[in-house]
Amino acid sequence: GVDLVRDRATREPAGREATAVVNGLRQRGILIGSTGPAANVLKIRPPLVFAREHADALVDALDDVLSGLSGIAPPAGGAR
Repeated sequence: GVDLVRDRATREPAGREATAVVNGLRQRGILIGSTGPAANVLKIRPPLVFAREHADALVDALDDVLSGLSGIAPPAGGAR
C-alpha cells in the first residue's frame, strides 16, 4: 500500500486525505481502498489484466487528485 502522512518527520497519519484520494480516484473511474488503524494506507489492488497504460492512467489520476488536496481542512486542533 501507499502510506499517506501529513508530516514525514512525525509520520502523522493522513486519514482524511486518504479518504479524499479514494473518492477522487473513484470519480475518475479508478477503484482503490484505504486501510490501517488511521485509514491512511491506500490499498491498490489492480485487476489480473493490468497493462502499462493502466498503470500510467493510475499514476496520472493519482497525481491529479493529490495535487488538489490543498483544499482539505486540517483536523480540529491540529496543524497540517
